[in-house]
Amino acid sequence: MSERTPEAIRMEIAAERQALDDDLSNLQSEIRSLAVFVAAGLVVVGLVTWRRGKRQGAGAVWKLVK
Repeated sequence: MSERTPEAIRMEIAAERQALDDDLSNLQSEIRSLAVFVAAGLVVVGLVTWRRGKRQGAGAVWKLVK
């Protein structure tokens, strides 16, 4: 049998859950910061393709988003 008590196992599970919550929070903050760069990239692509014409530029951006 295990030498660990149920309380010790519960404490280990709680610590692991807290570590996973911290990892999730870090990942979500990284995704939010990455979203800003993606949006800025789409704006740049839109501005560059805008020179080809409004309809073609909007179509090119839509293809990238889609």
